[in-house]
Amino acid sequence: MKKVTLLIALAALVMLAGCKKENDTKGVTLKASIEQNKGNGRTSLNPADGAISWTAGDKILVNNGSSNAIFTLTGGAGTTEGTFTYNGEYEFGTDNVAVYPETATINGNTVSFTLPEEQAFTAAGTFGNGANPMLGIFSDSEDLTFTSLCGGLGISLTGDNVDITGIEIVSNNTNDKLNGAFECTMEEPALVATLDNAGTNRVMLNCATTLTADTQEFFIVLPVGALAEGFTLNVYNGGEEPIFSTDTDNDIRIVLNQVNMMPEVTVALVPEHEYVDLGLPSGLLWATCNVGANAPEEYGDYFSWGETQPKSDYNWNTYQYGSYNTMTKYCTNASYGYDGFTDNLATLLPEDDAATANWGNGWRMPTKEEFQELYDNTTVTWTQQGGVNGRLFTATNGNSLFLPAAGARWDDELGEAGSNGYYWSSSLYTDDPDGAWDFSFGSYNASVTVGSRGSGLSVRAVREN
Repeated sequence: MKKVTLLIALAALVMLAGCKKENDTKGVTLKASIEQNKGNGRTSLNPADGAISWTAGDKILVNNGSSNAIFTLTGGAGTTEGTFTYNGEYEFGTDNVAVYPETATINGNTVSFTLPEEQAFTAAGTFGNGANPMLGIFSDSEDLTFTSLCGGLGISLTGDNVDITGIEIVSNNTNDKLNGAFECTMEEPALVATLDNAGTNRVMLNCATTLTADTQEFFIVLPVGALAEGFTLNVYNGGEEPIFSTDTDNDIRIVLNQVNMMPEVTVALVPEHEYVDLGLPSGLLWATCNVGANAPEEYGDYFSWGETQPKSDYNWNTYQYGSYNTMTKYCTNASYGYDGFTDNLATLLPEDDAATANWGNGWRMPTKEEFQELYDNTTVTWTQQGGVNGRLFTATNGNSLFLPAAGARWDDELGEAGSNGYYWSSSLYTDDPDGAWDFSFGSYNASVTVGSRGSGLSVRAVREN
């Protein structure tokens, strides 16, 4: 079998002196270069030196007008020039097409690509392998020029020894397709989403690195025209929820053969909320301060039951899920639902849990039964902490928890602060769904009771051990 060898020379975006050349290749050679970047952006697999470099394992698909062949990199990894070899018989035609990566398909005048929803970070300052699609048309084996079919986004991140596993870009335009099925023609070398594109408006760069005070650059390949309405940047550390998020303005648009470099972003983590282990039978851990507070004696924010943000007025007119006897969510009795509505939801969902919504996954509001467990397994006393009245719950293991008597809000007024405390549970009062269970106390009593869902009460978060 005849061995056909292609020598692919990728010209640097910023031309480098002394580029390595493969002088000992045998058989047919094909020299190619990358079209220079346009404007002020950069398109580069190695922005550190301004050059696009081949990576070990790279493959390209070549079409001679009648048949395809996949050529594999056999020399020049890490340089702007590469030797690609096909171990078989293959003859070039008068008009040939080469595409990268080799997973693309060529059908007549149309080239089809699949942009992945997840790209792989391999090294600082590089695109993921196979993520940057390119097209080259040639008739002369000495004159093949690869053209980038996408653009990109450059993200510069710093942090205080923050471990990250992924960087996600989510377009503010839900109709943007950042992944899925794309195609281009030979005459129009820019990818366009196909009509049946089932992709999404997000793309994830998987990475495992630690952000420090030294700036690290990450590059994500994106289709032309995306992000014209701005985007959200999410940074992950293994969990389903991001550890950091930030929104951009709507002055970003991905341009062919350019990388838009964003201003440097410092990934600052929200401080971990402190909790105490009271040795309870369930093992439940209780936060040491209220949601919206920074210290145990601070009152914090007030929430209507099932709402996740504080507000200026607390009453049935401002309540998110209906009004008195006309509930539109969390209703187990048709007599209390709007037009007979019921959904039989008796416990707050995470999206309606003020603790989860404000503090993130892992935190939630306690149930009615968990408030009762707290009361039954501690010594409960009325006391002051930091000059603030409240109830102290002291466990047999010596640990304690303080709940300030923060009062409650109705309309635009705060009442009973300093004399009584009211804390929402996540449990609906199913006999009368206008109400929900809360834990209330004063100087002489403490018990699980029922409060009006429209009232503004305190929230104390819990988490599993």
